[in-house]
This record gives sequence, structure tokens and C-alpha cells, in this order.
Amino acid sequence: MKIRSVEQPEVRDVTDVKAHLGMMMKWRSLACVWLAICGLATVFCTGVAAQAAPPFEVSNPKHLNWSVEEAGKIYTSACALVARSVRPEKPPQLEPKFLLVLGAKADQVVRGAGNSEIQLRKWDPGRFAEAMVVLTLRETVKNEEIMQLARDTLNAAEATVSVNELRKRR
Repeated sequence: MKIRSVEQPEVRDVTDVKAHLGMMMKWRSLACVWLAICGLATVFCTGVAAQAAPPFEVSNPKHLNWSVEEAGKIYTSACALVARSVRPEKPPQLEPKFLLVLGAKADQVVRGAGNSEIQLRKWDPGRFAEAMVVLTLRETVKNEEIMQLARDTLNAAEATVSVNELRKRR
């Protein structure tokens, strides 16, 4: 990178100095205003983009009020906290994909073959956070592993005999 030197105009007397300083201050204040406008535009555009595109799909046919920003923060927090609790030494990158349904008949998490839904009667940050933790935890364990755990649970339960059952068999 080449640095160029800018020649300063020759200053002859005090009035020239005042005029020169006045002009420099005007340009400097214009530059500050321009930087402030650019900074605000960046913040505004980032905020609008964040509100326009949550990291999940939304179905809100009843047009219920909800906070896109708050939902995004809860999503990010749930993913990070679950990842650190599952594997603190090297947290996995968790980004569950799902559909948020507002105006549902019940507050619930529904997980199908290839899709998941968080269904809420109305926007409730606490319920959304609970559902996010459940979905994020489910992402750490594959469906096959869940099915194997369920089979192992049944086998262990069948292999266990209570004292009452032993007395009845006598």
C-alpha cells in the first residue's frame, strides 16, 4: 500500500489559519455525520434483516403478535446452551429446522418423519424456550438412537422383577 502525502496550503497570516481551520472543521464534521449515518443505516438494515428472516419458518394465519427479535434470541441461546451442556469441551453446532405455528389448538412440540413443529396457542417466550430446548436436545440424538434407547428401556424393564412379583410367583 502506497501512502501519499498531501501538501498543506501555505498559511500566510492568522486569518488564513482561522479560515483553514474552519474549513477543516467543516469537512471533519461532515465526515462524522456521514459515518454516523452509515453506522445507523447498518444497524437499521441488520435489525430489519433479523426481523425479516428468523432462523426457522413461521405460520401465523391469525396474525397474532409476536416478537421476531425475541424469538431469534431464544433460538440462539437455546442452541448454544444445549450444545455446551451436551459437550462442554467441544460444543456441536446445533441449528434445528422447524415450523413455528402460532394460533394452534395446543402448546406442543410435534416431530414427524422429516419435519418438526413448535405449536403455540399464542406467543409465549417461556413456552417457546421450553420447546426450543426439547427440539435442540432431540437434534443431538438421532431417531435411530432414540428407537434403540426405547428398545433397551423395554428390555431392561422386562428383565427387572419386583419383590412383590416374586412373592406372587411363589
